[in-house]
Amino acid sequence: MPLAPANATAIHYEVVGEGPALCLIAGFRQSSAAWPPAFLDRLARRHQVISFDNRGTGRSPPTVGGYALDNQARDVTGLLDALGMGRVHLLGFSMGGAIAQEVATGYPDRVDRLVLFGTFCGGPWSTPAPWSVLRRLFAAEELTPEQAAREAWPVTYSPDYLAANLEAVEQQMRRELVHPTPGFVASQQMEAIRRFDAYYALPRVRSPTLVTTGAADVLVPPRNAATLAARIRGARLELLNDLGHRAIWEAPEEMAELIGDFLALANQQRELAT
Repeated sequence: MPLAPANATAIHYEVVGEGPALCLIAGFRQSSAAWPPAFLDRLARRHQVISFDNRGTGRSPPTVGGYALDNQARDVTGLLDALGMGRVHLLGFSMGGAIAQEVATGYPDRVDRLVLFGTFCGGPWSTPAPWSVLRRLFAAEELTPEQAAREAWPVTYSPDYLAANLEAVEQQMRRELVHPTPGFVASQQMEAIRRFDAYYALPRVRSPTLVTTGAADVLVPPRNAATLAARIRGARLELLNDLGHRAIWEAPEEMAELIGDFLALANQQRELAT
């Protein structure tokens, strides 16, 4: 089981593929086991893909504290240090996208290209989901991991996808719950999300950035993506028709191609500029 020392803790990680390094940061309650295999396989055709278990999740050992998102950004840079990697492409999903913003604004020399997927800037400038949606996540603190996952399905998947792919959603849940996130970790993650605010720091992002989200995302409304793109100079905004918050899970190969094409285009533009 590969564990790397990072920021006074240990982080479980996996590396697959060859090519420019791409580091993936998972979302709330997720570990690296959440990434769809088809998504990882397609990305690994073009990149060396680093996935890891956020502090206290999956096979990373639980810690008492340290769940503030700026500290979890230090976990990311510490992992990259341990792996001998300097500058990488970075993709963050949902809460992972907030951590990615902390990396990009706090450690800009570590981020080559940035992908912010289904995420938010935090603070008063974010557009929250209605309470009828958010209560499904807040209620999760009182539920078992399986109950919490089922409670979240209607607000993380688009209705059409969920209705047509219940077996796939069930299998995905089973994969994620092999190493479930402890309830106290989920609570601290939620508190870290509440305290997160990168709005005024975002103009410091120097990396070419893709901001993308499902147009049918009810958990992190698409207006959040528009706010991020407006605050990051030169950012490209992509709204994905008919896809929900878990757009990566609904269309894993298509999303891998979208991301891979953006990273390849950014590299080509850099080569032309030099």
